[in-house]
Amino acid sequence: MSTGYRGPHALSNRGWLDFVARLERREEIALVRSLTSGNSRALDVGGGTGELTHAVAVQLGGCTAVEPHTDRATRLRETGIEILPGSAEELPFDDGTFDVVLANWILPYVTDLEASVREIGRVADLSHPEAKVVFIGGAPDNELVALLNETCVPVAGEPPDDQGYLLAVAEEVLGRQGFSRFDLYRTEAALHFPEADLDDRVRAAARTLVNFWYEEHPAAPEMLTAVEPALRRHFARRPHAVGDQGVVLVARPGPA
Repeated sequence: MSTGYRGPHALSNRGWLDFVARLERREEIALVRSLTSGNSRALDVGGGTGELTHAVAVQLGGCTAVEPHTDRATRLRETGIEILPGSAEELPFDDGTFDVVLANWILPYVTDLEASVREIGRVADLSHPEAKVVFIGGAPDNELVALLNETCVPVAGEPPDDQGYLLAVAEEVLGRQGFSRFDLYRTEAALHFPEADLDDRVRAAARTLVNFWYEEHPAAPEMLTAVEPALRRHFARRPHAVGDQGVVLVARPGPA
């Protein structure tokens, strides 16, 4: 496991939209709805695609989201969700404002990892009987992260991505804030590539993967070349999808 935070990944709007268009995450949505069924005041830190935020809003009759990216905030507002500007490092709320705080797939993109987790814990109402914080991050066998670590990260000259480290830090920080019960769950999500022709499929997947983190990187063309052979090997065993397997960390206050 890593011994320090590698720093935030870049995330371009075009790369993000392509990624979202191919992503299927029904199991994640079902689990989040189940986890929040007893809550009433929900915050989603980083609304992202809006799918999870919308599902929670429909179930609870409302949901607040903090989204620092203007383009994504516009998409979220179209669903009727209350959106506020801000970042995980500095949430615009008083202590204990929400009885559930969702932080799904955001830790790889924060500037200050520990400060972000502290803020997320700060705005949670630990007195509520259903109080909880929910993080989703990459599982150890996440196929998307493995492909990027194998091919693109070395070209970029960056440390490998370690999603497990992020969740371990989250548990440690929240443990100092009164959270003492921690549960882990697994989810399956995937990027789908229905292209019938293998060459077309490999090229499409290469663009999606590289653009997700490295669209504006000067070495992006080199990364496309590097990732294509790995994708051919991957599609030989899983022909039309790249897994985005997740681990869900649920933190609750009270006796362990």
